[in-house]
Amino acid sequence: MALQLSSHFVAFVDVLGFSAMVQADCESAGAPKYLPLLHEAHLQAIALLGQDLEAGLIQFSDSVVLSKPFNIQELGSFLNAIAGWQRELILRGLLCRGGIAFGKHFVKDKFLFSKAMIDAYKLESSQAKFPRILVSSDLIELAYGQVDFGPLPLLKEEDGAIFVNYLKVTDAGLQTRLKDSIDKVVKDAAGASSDVQEKIRWLARYSDYALGTAVALPQFNNFA
Repeated sequence: MALQLSSHFVAFVDVLGFSAMVQADCESAGAPKYLPLLHEAHLQAIALLGQDLEAGLIQFSDSVVLSKPFNIQELGSFLNAIAGWQRELILRGLLCRGGIAFGKHFVKDKFLFSKAMIDAYKLESSQAKFPRILVSSDLIELAYGQVDFGPLPLLKEEDGAIFVNYLKVTDAGLQTRLKDSIDKVVKDAAGASSDVQEKIRWLARYSDYALGTAVALPQFNNFA
């Protein structure tokens, strides 16, 4: 049977700080700290996508590719699965960024060949920057008039980027857990590099907006 390309939703996601986590665990004389967290997150992604027998997941190094056969009416379920996985990551103190696109995609026998993944990767590498997963403008334009955007976990930022609104939750218990996790992430990042601090400041502002926290520091202070 000839191999065929077919259209898929594809998310390319990069786990932030992965190299430092690997180095810390490999150089530690004690039990690994990050390996169990990352493995649990991987299993959680499988569980979330496992509800859909046609969905797929591939992980290599710090990158994760999640895919689902394209059906514009299934956009919401794909975005909700991505948002759920991001929440599981942040509850473990892990941050990620990425891109979501659609297009021709083929994966079989651990072999991946995908224009959609390349497009999603370009979003992640050139535009995501912060702990957010961007949705391609082409996918958003295609969905207009075909999908009700109201229930979708999407948020538009001042730079025009549309990303998965993974802190959009209504369960009070989950909100509390997310607030506690983000507060810890912010505090643990004190003294980190300027690049990390920039990402953490973005997360803090996003948390204040979405969860009503007050973890973002004022942008300006009197010097005295």
